[in-house]
Amino acid sequence: MWACYSILTRKISSFGYPVILSTLRTFFYGILYIGLGASALCFVTWNLAVKTLGAVKTSVYIYLVPVITVVTSVLILKEPVTWVSVMGTVLAVAGLIFSEYNGKRSDNSE
Repeated sequence: MWACYSILTRKISSFGYPVILSTLRTFFYGILYIGLGASALCFVTWNLAVKTLGAVKTSVYIYLVPVITVVTSVLILKEPVTWVSVMGTVLAVAGLIFSEYNGKRSDNSE
């Protein structure tokens, strides 16, 4: 990404725009993207998940994010599978299963 940014910055400066002005605009658009695009979208999807699944179940499934990250990095980025990523995935899934099993067990006993 840094290489892309460097190439684009060089191309923009070749049009005669001042470096400081183009940098300010780049940061401004970046802040807009982070504030409106990424953050707002995350909050909307989180709130929809809480509405659909409930707060507790949604919070439990947040622990699948590292697992999804590992699987995506292997499939899309072709990164090698390491023993650390395997152990982290196993621990995350085991914790999720344990928390779900433990929650259902306590619901049935009441």
